[in-house]
Amino acid sequence: MGLVKSNKDKKKNSLSRGPSIQPQQQFTLDDLKTDTKKDIPKSNETIPEFIYEPKPTTLKIDTKLRDQINALSLIGYGDTQKEAVEIIINNMIEAMDVDEKRKFDLQYEVLEAKTIKQIKKK
Repeated sequence: MGLVKSNKDKKKNSLSRGPSIQPQQQFTLDDLKTDTKKDIPKSNETIPEFIYEPKPTTLKIDTKLRDQINALSLIGYGDTQKEAVEIIINNMIEAMDVDEKRKFDLQYEVLEAKTIKQIKKK
């Protein structure tokens, strides 16, 4: 028992917190209110709104699908392979029932929002 030291002699708040930190410039709420008014645009100033424009991308498909899409465009389902794919997708969407269409729209909105968020980061 003699080896155990008593903690009664030590103060409870013996931890050193270091020097107190103060800001270089202090301000009042009145200063804050006047500064925020400078940042607010006037009614005749307009903030340009972000407009999403789809950009070209690549899609990895096998040669069989590529040849089928090319054949569809060659027999008149579109002037280009891109138009043929757009027609196929539009026909598929039109053939969906209400629940499938709602699910598709929700998924498409999520993916489009993700794409827009990535574009805005750049």
